[in-house]
Amino acid sequence: MIIFLRLSSLLLLCVIGYFCYKLNNPQTIILVFSGFIAGILFVLSYLLDISRKLKGYKRELEKNSISSDESSSKVKVLESKIEVLEKALQDALNTNN
Repeated sequence: MIIFLRLSSLLLLCVIGYFCYKLNNPQTIILVFSGFIAGILFVLSYLLDISRKLKGYKRELEKNSISSDESSSKVKVLESKIEVLEKALQDALNTNN
């Protein structure tokens, strides 16, 4: 869709240039209105492209955030298991002595 908007706006600008060349009167209302529409379409295509990239970046950021949260919670669980095992080992060594 973005490519279509860009191509259609460029085509519209080329048509406007052609009519300006043929009519030798670039101040008609139709040509000015067409130029505004072409400019809006051209800018809109860039805005759509930027918003699509921003959504992708947000998804990637959320995915990385979730994976880092999972990793930190796994580390905490492993640390607590190590503490329990160290305490059990210490208790077992104390009872053997």
